[in-house]
Amino acid sequence: MWLKSLAGGRLILAGKFIVRVAMRHSSPFKDIIAVEAWDAWFRWREEGYLRDLSIHDTWSRIARLLSTAEPRDQAAAFERRMIEASESWRLLLDERIIVSAGTAKPDWPGDGLAAVLNAASFVCAPYSDDACFEHEPFEAVAALAVHALDNACCMADQSGGQAHTHLRIGVMGLADAMAMLQLPYDSAAGRRFAHDVARSLAIGCLHGSLRMACDRGDAHSLSACPAQQHKLQAQPAELLRDVQRHGLRHQRLTTIEPQRRIALLANNIADAVDPLLAHGYAHTIADAYTTRSICSSGYAINLAKHLNAHGALTALFKELAILSPEAQLALRAAMQAWIDYPMDYLLAQSVPSETLSAVAALRPTQERIDPRQYGPRYRA
Repeated sequence: MWLKSLAGGRLILAGKFIVRVAMRHSSPFKDIIAVEAWDAWFRWREEGYLRDLSIHDTWSRIARLLSTAEPRDQAAAFERRMIEASESWRLLLDERIIVSAGTAKPDWPGDGLAAVLNAASFVCAPYSDDACFEHEPFEAVAALAVHALDNACCMADQSGGQAHTHLRIGVMGLADAMAMLQLPYDSAAGRRFAHDVARSLAIGCLHGSLRMACDRGDAHSLSACPAQQHKLQAQPAELLRDVQRHGLRHQRLTTIEPQRRIALLANNIADAVDPLLAHGYAHTIADAYTTRSICSSGYAINLAKHLNAHGALTALFKELAILSPEAQLALRAAMQAWIDYPMDYLLAQSVPSETLSAVAALRPTQERIDPRQYGPRYRA
């Protein structure tokens, strides 16, 4: 039963729960797992109401709050850049920021924050002869990630933040990007691509750290940042001079580490630099009320099915059937020179043949998913 319209949405009565349903924005979700993950772990609820009527509201409240750390004449531009990067699934901040920024109780520490770039979202013309990876936009978003986390640290530490804070900026969805570019995971071309992505991540973070040093001071000298010195050797001399003059706001930034909930939120991309289907195709989403098991092929495979890229799918399944743990180690080794923290998390298991058979039979879910169709489940 419709109760009344309110703030661009409606309230409906669903059992003992009052549900506030968004009516303003079309959903960018491409996998029902992402909807479930957002609703269970990241959506703002307060006093019996859904405050985030859509994922747009989630991104907006985060960007709006972090923009308050900017000078007044730059706040609006920063907010727009954050919303654009979030809505395109290119940048996802620390879970604690997504959950609490812009709510009545923002809560995250002033140290140890993380952000991740979704490599799959930087692939143009996937599964085609014209497919390519956008390295310059990737570097720009990496710099934005440094800026956003520095703002978050400043807000957690009202003294203005400190340069010794430890931030971690990584990448996920690398295997999705490789599949969309039709690069085998276990190949020289695939490892070269992974190396280049790690390099772009590092260069973008260097630019972001330099900018924060110029704008906010409290910087480390280049001599105190040995991990960054070799990265600057092959860069334009102007960048090296600027770093020598202004220093770097953060000594170490780049990392590759698993963030499973974030990967599911970002339309079920491969976590960190894991191969596709490293965690199977059945996922459990649990919140305070329910536990749901959902099957999905994952972003890259769903997209290939949607685009009828049958040749790419056949080649991908053949590779996954024989992919070894050594291939993961080789890929990590190709990236490590550009990554500040060691990639020492556990290797993914090989994909069982029955998993590949089940995934091949799953229907694609790349159509736009509208959370409104799931009504009563999305409760306050």
